[in-house]
Parts: sequence; structure tokens; C-alpha cells
Amino acid sequence: MCLKHIWARNYRVFGDGKTASELDWELNPGLNILVGENDAGKTAIVDAIRQILLTTSYEPVRLFEQDFHIDGNVRAQTLSIQATLCGLSEDQEASVLEWLTLGTDGKCSLILHLEARYLPPKATKRARIDTIVRTGAAGAGPEVGYAVRELVRATYLKPLRDAEAELRPGRQSRLSQILGAHSNIAGQEVNDFDKTSPKNIPANLVGLMAFSQYHLGEHEVIKGVEKDINDNFLGQFAFSGEELQSRIRIAPDLSLTPILEKFELSLLPGAHIHPDERCARGLGYNNALFMATELVLLRGGEELALLLVEEPEAHLHPQLQDRVMDLLKEHSNEKQKEKRVQVIITTHSPSLVSTANIEDMTLVNKAQTFPLAVGKTKLQRTDYSFLRRFIDATKANLFFARGIMMVEGPAEAILIPTIAEMCGRSFSKNGVSMVNVGSTGLYHYARILQREGTGSDIPIPVVCLTDRDIVPDVAKTYVAIPKEKKRFDSDYSTQEIEEVVQRKKARAEGGKTIVCVSDRWTLEFDLALHGCAKLMHLAITLAVKAKSRQERLTEEDEKETLANAKSAWASLESAGHTKEELAAIIYQPLYLKTASKAIAAEYAAHLFCSGKYGKGEDLFNALPPYLQTALSHLTIAPTAKPTVTAESAAAVSECASTTG
Repeated sequence: MCLKHIWARNYRVFGDGKTASELDWELNPGLNILVGENDAGKTAIVDAIRQILLTTSYEPVRLFEQDFHIDGNVRAQTLSIQATLCGLSEDQEASVLEWLTLGTDGKCSLILHLEARYLPPKATKRARIDTIVRTGAAGAGPEVGYAVRELVRATYLKPLRDAEAELRPGRQSRLSQILGAHSNIAGQEVNDFDKTSPKNIPANLVGLMAFSQYHLGEHEVIKGVEKDINDNFLGQFAFSGEELQSRIRIAPDLSLTPILEKFELSLLPGAHIHPDERCARGLGYNNALFMATELVLLRGGEELALLLVEEPEAHLHPQLQDRVMDLLKEHSNEKQKEKRVQVIITTHSPSLVSTANIEDMTLVNKAQTFPLAVGKTKLQRTDYSFLRRFIDATKANLFFARGIMMVEGPAEAILIPTIAEMCGRSFSKNGVSMVNVGSTGLYHYARILQREGTGSDIPIPVVCLTDRDIVPDVAKTYVAIPKEKKRFDSDYSTQEIEEVVQRKKARAEGGKTIVCVSDRWTLEFDLALHGCAKLMHLAITLAVKAKSRQERLTEEDEKETLANAKSAWASLESAGHTKEELAAIIYQPLYLKTASKAIAAEYAAHLFCSGKYGKGEDLFNALPPYLQTALSHLTIAPTAKPTVTAESAAAVSECASTTG
């Protein structure tokens, strides 16, 4: 049995489906990963499931006034949550037969429908919330019974949980519930201790407790303390003809549940510590132990095997996050030999997401769910396999961004965020992630956030930045002329150039994703052509010097090289070159690889950050048009002059002093 569908109306961020989106999410039977920025609705989805199914820990799950959706200052007076469970076994169907719904396909499902009404306070009376849970579509069936409730409870692990406390002994402890539900517990409630043969060791847990209690009670220390209490103290309170006696025992009630409540689960100490010594272990490993224990319970029972985990990365270092994800994938896999566990997790960890399969993810954005499974996006099956191999933690941050810029190299990844900052269009303030996909992956990544079919587009702007790859004629002096192959501007008609650009765009554009193709050649050439010629000349000259030295330039080296570059610039400026010729001269060392593009970008970022070469709208207007389009798509135009944050200035300064 698994949760197939969850629907909610007027619950928290989810509205009535008209003025605001309602929750309408179809789940995988195995692993489901909810990703997206904060306050998008991920926790609301998990809590909606808890409201309708309740939990195995029997914690109170109540509705409050703030759970009813509010639009402006108008709060909804009713809310609805509906869960559809399918894949029930014959035994499960038999136990809840009167509550089942027969579908048009002839298969039975269990549909739970919660309806709640908010009654505002009047006069001195307090506000009240009336709730009823019925079965059937729209709650048309009978009210939910005890058998249903016990069958469909979900296991919930809250964020920032205290796993160590959860595994301590105590009344109704989580560990006692797990032990009590295990398949091997049957028959252990029988007391098979025989007082007439006290040396015989019983086989059952209750019998073992009775055995231990008997022999401990016969120990001279225990008997001595008992006698001292009874004869010298307690007996003094007895009236004539009465006798007051006490007895020291471990478990006054020799039944299974109180015995199980005395157990605790803890990690053994490290290898260098004796295993019998008590030793506190870190929060991370205790959380891993808690999740492993819950999986034991979920895998063994006949009830709904549904695990809800919020932020499994809490307290875990990245490598342990990978192991936890591997464990969850293993036990939610359809090939699992034991009972399959359905898992729903929410996460903000790029490290965790980078090890997951994209088809298991659902992006939550502004109270809308966008499954990324095969057939739901424009990704081909080959794209999924490619991305599974190449998405790492630095790229996985795209699943949590408000905007995404995808570039094909480190130079763009270094330089463009600084340019955006100096234009007053900070990527950080706009929630934009920079993703360097390398030279071959752009079109694989571009389709992740594009929907297949007629559904709503994912409202996250994406820019794919790429070079035009047609060489300006002015660069013929140092670019080799290929045989029988088009390469230069003069090899193409105006229409053919436009067709080249349109083909690049058509490969990846769709929804909120646009492709910005360089106006003439490359980022560096176009910057030099459109208004940043001096800056790019200085940066590339510094990069040439750094490569020739093959080591970090000293401060004196940088000052001397910069002074020489400024003198050379004066000569270039007065030589009568056209803008294109000047840009080609500036770019030549990068093409011939006498300078590193990445190091040139570091120096260019440092120079941009100085503010001496323009800022704000003046700098924005000096950028190549394709870069202006990209920044406008991702960021909001500034309303005031930009300021360089201490963090970005420090980062760029560090980059500028790095030569390799």
C-alpha cells in the first residue's frame, strides 16, 4: 500500500485553486524528494499528509486558525485535505472493506477526506475548529473507523529532531513502539519462568524479566536493604495487628509493554573505547541510527509503510548525507526484496540532492508542485542518465534558486556575478544561482525546468549563456582558416548567421528558459567591443604575465604589469583601430592560450569591483546587448546606486590574487 495522491484546498499556502493554487500532487510509490526555496510549501505538504493520516508516534496533530489559507486580510472559513491510498493487499482490503472506494478500473483504493470549518470567536466565546474525516471521494463515504486509522498512520521524523531523546527508555517511548510492532515479538508476552526450577533460563522476554527479578531479589544486597527498610523504618508506621512490608523490584507489572519501555538504543563507543563504557556520540550518527530504526519498523508491519522526513541532512556532514540517501533509495526501490518503503523527504541540501535521481524530485515553487519525473519535463531519457552522472553539489543548487544562469565555462562563472553586482543587479540579492555546466552539458541542463505538455510553466527564470562561435573577420590574422568549412562572418550571409543563432536558441528555449547567444564571438571579445575594452586589455595583460611566470604574481609584479598595460593601452587607443580591430587585438592572447581565460576573468572581476570602470546603469548600458538581456531576465533593475558588499569585495580580491 502506498500514498498515491494528496490534495488540499485552503490549507496554509495552498488556496482555492482560483485566486491561489491548490495542492494537487501525485506521488511516486518509492522515493519522493521535495526541493525548492524556503516558504514555497514543502513543509505544508508534509503537514497536510500528517493531518489526514496521523502518525505512528501518536503525537497530537491539530488544526489551528493559521492553518486556514489567508488572502490579503480575508481568511478562508473551510479547508479540505484528501489522501488517496492504493495498492492494498488482500488482507488490508479485508480489514477496511466498508471504507474502500471502487474505481472505474475495477481496483479498490482507500480515500480519506478531511473537512474542517473555522468558527471565529463571537463575544466572549473562543474560536472553534470543527473537523470530520470521512472516506470516499469528496468525503461521500462513512466516517473513518479505528481499523482505518491504525492501518494508515505515517512515520514522521521532524526537522532538527533530538534522535537521542527519541531512543531513550520511557513510557510510550518510540523504541518500545518499534519493538512491540516487530514481527518477531509474537509470543514474547508469555511468562515462561518456573519458580520451582529457578535456574532454568526462559525463552520469552517476560519470562526473562521474571527470571532476572527473582534472582536479583534473592541477592544479599537487595535482601539486606529490604530488611533494613521493613524492620527498622517501615514497620514503625504499622498499627497494632497490621503489617507493612515492601519489596524491591525492577518491573512491578510483568507484562510486555512496560518491559519494552525500559529498553534504550544507543551507539557503541568508537573503536578506541571499551564497548561497555558509556560515551556520548554526535547528533549526526544518532540521527542516522534513528532513521535506520524507523526503517526496521516500516519494513516489518502490515500497515502503511510511509516515512516522512524533513531535512534528513540535519546534523550530517556531506559524506554521511550521501550514505543516508543511498539507504533511503535502497529501501524505497521497487526491486527491494523486503517490504518496500515509500519515502517523502524535504531538503535544502545541494549535497543530498546531487546524489538523488532527478525523476524522484518534485520542485515546489510558490505553492505549486512540479514533478520532474520522465514525461513531466522536456528531458529525454538519455538526459536523465547524463545528469545522474554529472550533477554535483555546485550544480544542484539550481533546485533551490529563484533564478538560474547556466554558463559553459569557469570564466563566465567568475566574471558575470561581479558584473551583475556592480550593475546593481546582485545575484545574491535576487536569489540567482550560477551553474557552470561545462562545454557539453548546456542543453541537457536547460530542459530540467521546462514542462512537457500544456501545464503551467515553472515560474523560475533561466538563462543559458553561450557563444555564437562565428569568428569576426578582423581575427583572421591569428585564427586559422579551415578548408571547406564555414568559420568567419564573411562565410555566412546575414540570414545564415541569424539561422545559426536561432538554432542555438531553439535547442534549449521554452517556458521561462531563454538562450542568450553572444552578439559577435565570445564573452571577452564582446565585452571589449561594447564598452569595456580598456578593462579587458588590463585584465588579459595581467593574465599573460601570470601564465608566463607560472606562479602567483606578487603585489609589485601586479603594479608593474598594470602600469605597463596602461601605457600600452594609450598606444592602442591612438593607433586608429576600429572597435572591432581593437577587440580582436585584446582577445588574441586568450585565443592563442598565452593567457588563461579563468585568470583573466579573475583580474577582470577585480577591476570591475573597483568601480573605476563604471557601475550601476552606466555599466549596464556598456555591456553587450545579449548580456543585458540575460541580466534583465534574471534580476530586478536597481532603484538606487549599487554598493559592493564586504563579502563580494573580499571574494573578488581573493580571486584576483590567485594565479593558478
